[in-house]
Amino acid sequence: MALFSTRKPRRFRGVHIYTSERQDKLDRLVAEAKREELIAQGKTPEYRPDIESYRGKFAQNLRKADPDRKRLHPGVAIALIVVLLIIWHYLLTGSFRF
Repeated sequence: MALFSTRKPRRFRGVHIYTSERQDKLDRLVAEAKREELIAQGKTPEYRPDIESYRGKFAQNLRKADPDRKRLHPGVAIALIVVLLIIWHYLLTGSFRF
């Protein structure tokens, strides 16, 4: 039955090979020190969001977007379609005879 099954693609894992977590942490510390120095001088620093704090937030909130949402049961959907077909038949012919 492999003809009717769809394979899921492999999940992308974006691991950077040539980056150093130690260097990234050092860069963040230097940027924070420069920001604090500008604040101490009375200047307003340029706003630069910390990308690490936003990483994964969209997907995290997407999963729990509306947990109370009820899905329509397939039996109710089929019954609704049948009722609509009967009404459509009545509107076309003017009678309930099939």
